[in-house]
This record gives sequence, C-alpha cells and structure tokens, in this order.
Amino acid sequence: MKNFHLRIFFAALGLLVVLAGCGVSSSGSGDGSDYPRKAVTLMLPYGAGGPTDLFFREFARIAEEHLGQKIIIRNETGGGGLTMYSRLAKAKPDGYTMAAGMGTTLYSINPHLELMDNQPEDFDLISSIFEYQHIIAASTDAPYQTFEEFIEYSKENHVRIASPALTNNIFAELINKEENYELKWDIISYDSGAEAAAAVLGGHADIVIDAPSAMLGSEEAGDLNFLVVLPENKMSTHPDVPTLNEFYDLSMSAMIGIGGPAGLPDEVIEKWDEVIEKTLKDPELIKFAENNNYTIVKKSKEEVQEYFDNQREQFGQVIDRVVEKQN
Repeated sequence: MKNFHLRIFFAALGLLVVLAGCGVSSSGSGDGSDYPRKAVTLMLPYGAGGPTDLFFREFARIAEEHLGQKIIIRNETGGGGLTMYSRLAKAKPDGYTMAAGMGTTLYSINPHLELMDNQPEDFDLISSIFEYQHIIAASTDAPYQTFEEFIEYSKENHVRIASPALTNNIFAELINKEENYELKWDIISYDSGAEAAAAVLGGHADIVIDAPSAMLGSEEAGDLNFLVVLPENKMSTHPDVPTLNEFYDLSMSAMIGIGGPAGLPDEVIEKWDEVIEKTLKDPELIKFAENNNYTIVKKSKEEVQEYFDNQREQFGQVIDRVVEKQN
C-alpha cells in the first residue's frame, strides 16, 4: 500500500511539472491572461521614413517597456497601404499581429469608396494615438512664396502636388472646393512622406501636402518653404506660418490609432489600453511629439466614433472628384 501511494504521489508531481513546462496554470494561461509571451508585430500602412513610421518607431521603443516584450515594426505599403488591412483582417486575433494604421482611411474614406473588401467591423480599434498636423510646402525656388500667391498661381498654371495618402488628396480637393474648383492641381501619389518631399526637392512635383516631420530637415536647410498649416493649430516650431483657417472655414485633420483583427481577447485589449495610456504620458514621447508637431490624442471609443462620423460626412462632399482624378 505504501508503494502504491508513493507511485500516486510521484505521478501527480510529474503531471504538475509537465503542466508548468507547458505554461498552464490555475489562472487560465492560454486565454490571454499571460499576454504577451513573445514579440508583437505592429504593422504600418505607410513606408519607412514617413511621419507615421517615425512616430510609431519612437512609440514602440517606449511602449516595449510597458508591454514587456519586443515590438517589431512592419511596413505594409502595398495598394497604398490598403494591403495592410487585408492582412490584418486575416491575422489570428491573439494580439501578436497588431496595427498602427487604424484611422481616417478605414473609418472615413473606405465607407465611401469601398477600396477594400473589409469593413470597420472586421477590426478592433483599441484607442486613438495622435492627430497629424499637415503642412503645404513648396520649394524655396517656387514662383510663389506665400499661400495667397500659391493659390493665385494655381488658377493660371498647373501645379503637381505630391501626396503620400488618400486623405491628403481629399484635403487638397476640399481646398479646391473653397475656390470653386478653379485650382489646376494634379495630384501624384507616393508611398511615404519622405518620398513625397523628395519629389519636390528633385523637381518632380511642385507642392507636398503631408505632416511636417518628414520635411523639417529640408525646411531648416532652406530647401523647402512652409506655406500653410492645416487646419487651425499653429506649429509650435514655426509660429509664423499661417493656418488654413485664416483663409477658409475648414476643419481638416487625420487621426490614427492602434488596433487588431476583430475578436481580440479582452485581456489583450485591456493590456494594450494600459500600454497606450502609459506610453502617451511618457515625457520622452511628449517631447518627441512637440518637437515634431504631432498632436497626441487619447479618445474613448465613443469619442473616436463621433470624430470619424463627422469626418466621413465632410469627405463625402468631394470624394467623387478625387476618385475621378485618380482614374
């Protein structure tokens, strides 16, 4: 009998060792409660070197400390960034494939154009992260040195506009609408803000519309001239540059957030919400955002939904013209 009990004891002990080695515990490991156990991939719908890429590489560096695992940035630029959404929707909803491109394109543009097979309900948006502050910039050798001169020039001459995102194309068309569509603007699409700025510097385009982070070095070197800020907030680094609201009654911005495929476990959503909260309050990220003119925004899901609803209505006013020009 004694040997029988010893065999039972050692069998039970062996089972506990096996379970421990497999990571199973009484707390329910495997259901997301021990997330994350390995590195997390964070996809971006824009190319390396652009404003979104620059921000999220700094964000990821700080967020890793709060997540407890490495964050791997992966740029998915196919189809103007739309390929990312397709791959994200097909990813396993376990929190190891996430995206920092959940924003205006998905929630305010795609409902009009149906550019992708997926819909907003195919994704879980966890939180907004920041709003872009856009700039219209030209070469310092351009025949216009102010925004007013640029507008008048555009009524008589064709102007090539470099744009790295469909959102920026819509911004251009909203301005054109204010001028009764008298502006002779031809939009050229690029994969990133860095490429769009380089196109102006290389003489392949006349104007670039994008976030200023990809252009600050060229502006400081005297190669680019900032004409106007979109829409109403002055640049902290360039307070003398006028805002678009000084010329038109327009409210234009683009917001971006972090999310994943639909069906993320509650534990994953709660973990990322905590990580985002801590990261956005980090002094290093706040300083980085201020120096590069990003506006950090942490909105509730209800607030984000209202933002995108309003933006979707505004974009609908010109989106048919944007599609016609691209075709």
